[in-house]
Amino acid sequence: MNNTVIVLVVEDNEYYNSLLSRTLQKSGDSLQLKHNCQVKIHSFTDANECISMIKSGELGNSDIIAFVDYYIGNGITGGHIVRLLKNHNAGSQVLLMSQSKAIAEKEKSGEHDFFILKDGFAPAICRLYLEQFIDNKFS
Repeated sequence: MNNTVIVLVVEDNEYYNSLLSRTLQKSGDSLQLKHNCQVKIHSFTDANECISMIKSGELGNSDIIAFVDYYIGNGITGGHIVRLLKNHNAGSQVLLMSQSKAIAEKEKSGEHDFFILKDGFAPAICRLYLEQFIDNKFS
């Protein structure tokens, strides 16, 4: 059994990326002890770096949960990352995030697993999704 969980944070806003990554890392640290697993967080402010990592095969067969902002710059949307990740690892769980409720409606039938509205509660909600993902994998 693979006991590594890879967490991808794809958010072009450096402050929000750091906030979300730190929140998930704290949760991951306690989950590692609880489930005897390893949680690796990869944080990207440049979507092209994330795309390169996915295409390289570096993520392998690991259990992956990704938190992807919809508007990530350079003409790339979160939908691009979602499709690429699902094509390379169908079992990955992808949460699409946006400050816009219109994106939630527009992407309702997208390939992502969940949508998170980026508001004051979003980092805590992301933490809960991570905890649930890991609990489901290792319980």
